[in-house]
Amino acid sequence: MVRVIGSPRLIPAAGSPPKTIAEYIGRAVSGTEQVSIAMMKSPPGWAEPGQTPEFDEYSVVLQGALVISTRTGSVQVQSGQTAIAPAGEWVRYSSPEGAEYLAVCVPAFNPELVHRDGEEKRSEPDIVDSADITYEEFGKDGLPYIEDLWNQLRTHHVCNARYFRDLLQERPFSERCDDIRKTNADREILVHLAQVQGHGPYIGFCVSSAAPGSYGEIESIYVMSEYRSLGIGTSFMNRALAWIRQRNVTEYRVRVCEGNEQSFRFYERFGFYLRRHLLLKKTEQQP
Repeated sequence: MVRVIGSPRLIPAAGSPPKTIAEYIGRAVSGTEQVSIAMMKSPPGWAEPGQTPEFDEYSVVLQGALVISTRTGSVQVQSGQTAIAPAGEWVRYSSPEGAEYLAVCVPAFNPELVHRDGEEKRSEPDIVDSADITYEEFGKDGLPYIEDLWNQLRTHHVCNARYFRDLLQERPFSERCDDIRKTNADREILVHLAQVQGHGPYIGFCVSSAAPGSYGEIESIYVMSEYRSLGIGTSFMNRALAWIRQRNVTEYRVRVCEGNEQSFRFYERFGFYLRRHLLLKKTEQQP
């Protein structure tokens, strides 16, 4: 039976500055253990720790150049070229000038099979139940707390965007915060944050805004992928909409980035439907 995978899944990436990994076939997105296929987009200066993986890795460079270091030296794989790194050999990947490439792993990529330098064996993660999730509320002063999660959300949008990927990738968190504050200078802002059992890093956020006699808006919402089956997004929406309703707004709004249309079904559950399309002409960058 033919299966169609609707969209790739973002996989946590090692190294810095952060790169994006969008898995199209593999253990995470399709349950395939024999092979994984992922699109890698690494910025200039990216490098990750050395590793000795238990899988063969085939790298097809589409743009830029990928540098692969081994115990005996380094090779530079240019656009249009392919490299094969056999299982059991120590390698280190980097992209001094940035790169976009396909990575095919046989068997499929698995963090437990990578064996990065200095990485200790990880214990099994604790099982989290929806009853373990706690929520906090903040005003505008809560915006700095969402920075790490917002960067993950931006990576998701960059991965899925078809036309305005460059604009999304270039936008820093500070600019997004300034935009929220300026747009809502005379409006209230509510920041919801979720944690596991009230401690540790935040695992999701929702930013809402409202003003009496005006509109209420879900400005931004995100839940880390490993916690998306616990009803956190639903809880965020219910809490935000209840807060907005108390402000006696005239309408409710949600804006969805191009490429993230799969979220429409989620918002429809709360009564949000597509009303209009705004088309923007993509201008060429000036030299």
